[in-house]
Amino acid sequence: MSTSFTHSIVVVDDEVELATLFKTFLENQGYDVVSFTDPVLALEYFKATEDKHSLIITDLRMPSICGIDLAKEIRQINSKVKILLMTAFEIQDLKDNEDFKKTRIDRLLQKPIRFSDLKQMINESLNGLDIE
Repeated sequence: MSTSFTHSIVVVDDEVELATLFKTFLENQGYDVVSFTDPVLALEYFKATEDKHSLIITDLRMPSICGIDLAKEIRQINSKVKILLMTAFEIQDLKDNEDFKKTRIDRLLQKPIRFSDLKQMINESLNGLDIE
C-alpha cells in the first residue's frame, strides 16, 4: 500500500457486531473504513462519496436491500469500485445466479471469514489501484 494513498472501504452488514468487528480489524490494518448496518443508508452515503472508496464489502442477506441489489446500484454509480460479497449460505448456487454474474462481484466470501484470508483477498482486490 502506498504511503501517499489510503484505500477507503465501506463495510455493510446488518449485524452490528460483525460490522463493528470488520471495521475495527480493517482500521487496524491501516484502511480508512466506514461501516453501516443499514444498506439503504450505505447506498445513500456511497452516492454522496462515490469517488472516495476503493472497496465495498457487503453481506448478501440484509433487510430492505440484499447485497446483490446493493452491488447493482453501486455498479451503476461507480463501475470501477471493487465489491466483495459475504454470505453464510452455499456459494455455488450463487455463482450460477444470473443476477450475481451481471453484477460483476469481484470476490465472494464464505462466512465465517478468517481475518488472514480477508486481508489477503482485500490486498489482491486492491493491488495496483495505488498507481492508477
